[in-house]
Amino acid sequence: MESIVLTTPFRVLEESTSSSESSGSDPTNAVIFVGISLLLGIACRHVLRGTRVPYSVALLVLGIGIGSLEYGTHHGLGRIGDGIRIWANIDPDLLLAVFLPALLFESAFSMEVHQIK
Repeated sequence: MESIVLTTPFRVLEESTSSSESSGSDPTNAVIFVGISLLLGIACRHVLRGTRVPYSVALLVLGIGIGSLEYGTHHGLGRIGDGIRIWANIDPDLLLAVFLPALLFESAFSMEVHQIK
């Protein structure tokens, strides 16, 4: 019977030394990157609460910083860097098909009916 290994967040993020895994193609790397991005977005919103800096501008600067860090370290960010590269190479049609319906629904749902009339 195989033993179950409980992984901690640090263990998940460390680079695997096993030769059985192919680097960059593991879909969990993309999920890890999305989770870390959500946490960074929440932290950014919390830090910017008392300032006049727009949230979207701060996220843009944060994204440019993370992308530059990945590029500057010559792809040395491990699994997080693999997740960045997976999302950077995603098919644009797939991205549009996944996110456009949610964005349209949110815009329609928050629209004021009195402004349309």
